Amino acid sequence: MRLSKRMKKMEDKELLRLMELADDPNMISFAGGFPSPETYPLKEIKESFLAVLERYGQEALSYSSTSGFSPLRAKIANRMNEKYSTSLTEDEVIITSGSQQALDMSGMLFIDKGDMILCETPSYLGALNIFKAYGAEFLEVPTDSKGIIPEALEEKVRKYGDRIKMAYVIPDFQNPTCRCWTVERRKEFINIMKHYDIAILEDSAYSDITYEEMNRPPLISLDERGQVINCGSFSKIFCPGFRVAWICTKKQMIEKYMMLKPSIDLSSSSINQRMIDMYLEKFSLDHHISQIIELYRRRRDLALETMKMYFPDSVEFDKPKGGLFAWIRLPDNKNARELLELALERKVAFVPGGSFYSKNGKENEFRLNYSNMPEDKIVKGIKILGEILTVFLR
Repeated sequence: MRLSKRMKKMEDKELLRLMELADDPNMISFAGGFPSPETYPLKEIKESFLAVLERYGQEALSYSSTSGFSPLRAKIANRMNEKYSTSLTEDEVIITSGSQQALDMSGMLFIDKGDMILCETPSYLGALNIFKAYGAEFLEVPTDSKGIIPEALEEKVRKYGDRIKMAYVIPDFQNPTCRCWTVERRKEFINIMKHYDIAILEDSAYSDITYEEMNRPPLISLDERGQVINCGSFSKIFCPGFRVAWICTKKQMIEKYMMLKPSIDLSSSSINQRMIDMYLEKFSLDHHISQIIELYRRRRDLALETMKMYFPDSVEFDKPKGGLFAWIRLPDNKNARELLELALERKVAFVPGGSFYSKNGKENEFRLNYSNMPEDKIVKGIKILGEILTVFLR
């Protein structure tokens, strides 16, 4: 079969691989960015589903509007307004089938072959793979623990501004590093970007998973030009299986996304949208999130304590202030892909860090998820990694 040229750009199979590992019951997987199934509020979901079927059965089982269920869009806008002092309306929100669809639609909307996408280094491999498929070239901007470095950003956009179509950034507890931009870096980023005709795609999938009180205004709340397209999701804070996420931005840009969505899936799941809307009517999402955070904080602390106990001293990692990952750094001359093969032999999985770079990735890093495995498997898996590392780093 003669495949499209696009398929040649999708050679990194790490995302597919980590999704497949999730189905192996014998695998201790630190690979996926998965929430823990034990956090799913099954009783409340059942009650909400039954209420939807009893009150709106026929409508719930029919197609939804392209933009999404209006009451749910209104609730998303109101939640953003209450938390971040934005002034969004439901007409500035569109529902998507997971945040991956939001990324894919953004690639479809903005990227022509050879266009540049500005991104952090490293960045989310799922987004990089999507944008590669549309023929994007990547302009990596040096990033430290505070966020994108303003001087480096200004130099890049001044030099390549005419070719840059979009900036893709994750200011809150970034996947994969869990970095969180400071308020100053957020303001500096917007102040630089406002002078250029460049769309800003802000991925906020992890913004609610925070272990410390922090002042973290989303970029969309600082945006005065309508450049920022904010993407959020219920996957990490509720249940990923519903595949309900959203885009919020200025109405004229939402209309562009609405022109694309019918050719992709016509509309997102009607019953899932109504179920989540009913849940938000009957229960407190913020209370549910607070329970999730307590569980993930305990697992984060356990993972870090166990790594300190069993990992060699030459292995480095920081304490995440939010999100679902720890970012591990090996000595420069060591390759995490080689380490992974050894770990898989003992049924432990993680994601090598090189996959999170658009080019010339650092192969001595890897991402470790601590949210999905129960405590006993966290200890067992990290202890196994420690045993392997002790030999691997000699």
